[in-house]
Amino acid sequence: MRIQIYISVAVLILFQKSASEAVSRPPPPANVTIQCDNYGVEARWEYPDQSRDVHFFVVVTYSVGRKSETTQNRNLNISSMLFYSAHTTYFVTVRAMRGGQESDSCESATFSFNENAGNAEIICYLDFPEVELSPKDGKLHVQFFNPPHLYRNTPALSNLSNTEFLNYYIETEESKNGFTCGLKNKTCESSIEFSEHRGVYCVNLTGKVGQRSLNPRSKCFEGDIRIYPSFTVYLYPVLGVALTLIFITGIIMLLAKKFNSEIKKNAITAFPKFLVFNPAPAGQCKVLKVETEIMDSKVKIEPVGDPHEQTTLIEMYSDEEQSSGDRDVGRGDLDNQCAYGPNLLDEDDEDEEDEPGNLSNGYDSPHVNLSLQMSPGDTVNVYGP
Repeated sequence: MRIQIYISVAVLILFQKSASEAVSRPPPPANVTIQCDNYGVEARWEYPDQSRDVHFFVVVTYSVGRKSETTQNRNLNISSMLFYSAHTTYFVTVRAMRGGQESDSCESATFSFNENAGNAEIICYLDFPEVELSPKDGKLHVQFFNPPHLYRNTPALSNLSNTEFLNYYIETEESKNGFTCGLKNKTCESSIEFSEHRGVYCVNLTGKVGQRSLNPRSKCFEGDIRIYPSFTVYLYPVLGVALTLIFITGIIMLLAKKFNSEIKKNAITAFPKFLVFNPAPAGQCKVLKVETEIMDSKVKIEPVGDPHEQTTLIEMYSDEEQSSGDRDVGRGDLDNQCAYGPNLLDEDDEDEEDEPGNLSNGYDSPHVNLSLQMSPGDTVNVYGP
């Protein structure tokens, strides 16, 4: 009987102890997730109890070891707890702790930065850097920061070796081209050629550093990438042609001048010496000088003798001229034979006996002496009937 009582008491004590432990033990966390970005990895979980006395024990496990850390938050950046990111697969476990009591652990999915890790459920990618597109030499020029320089402090690229470098691909509507960029290069550059003008040129870039993959990056350039010759391309040929023509023209002029001098020299030697005109020296050449004679512009006629006789002489000449005119009318045929008008000598012969002023009878008319004074001191005498 006593034995049964002891057994009942022991069972009751054990039952009370287990019940008290069940009441004091915290519940386990739920839904542990992993978020990877360019600068680290963060673990997040859910927990229903909002009390401040609950702590969480986080353990990062990988192939060669494990790292742990405690926090009161419902998330933790585990970047500093990751090693050998190029070849390692990780997973995270979280347990709640309160008053020395621990809950059951909650485990996350496996993850890795290595795209070739077959047992990883989550692959963490780095974002491809911002890309700049511009036309250059008729091609589309692509430029961006080298990811090892941009993400050098991240856990994904913290253990780079000298043999690792960036391999990237640029894919267009026409082709897909691969390029490499060394670790020493701060920026990566390349050019893509298009077969025709499109107006809008789009590219899609992918790549990886070692076995660490980069998220794809798409970018478009709107404009004209065709190359057009500059002004100097046309200017230099034109200047070259112009200078060539000027040079040729100068050579032709020199040759023509030389040939012309030779022709003149040969022409001079072909003529006799007496036909060659040798100009006299400047000092021996005398120029004729025409001197004008000063004369009095006033001509003075002075009558000589009796003025009455002069008047009579003028009247006699008038009568003779009138009679001569009457005789010329009847002798038209004779005048036609003489180019100088009627023959006055014949008329004088016919009237020689009738006219009192006949030369055969002598000068029976009074004489008039006319004196022309040309200049002071010079006198010209004019005699007339």
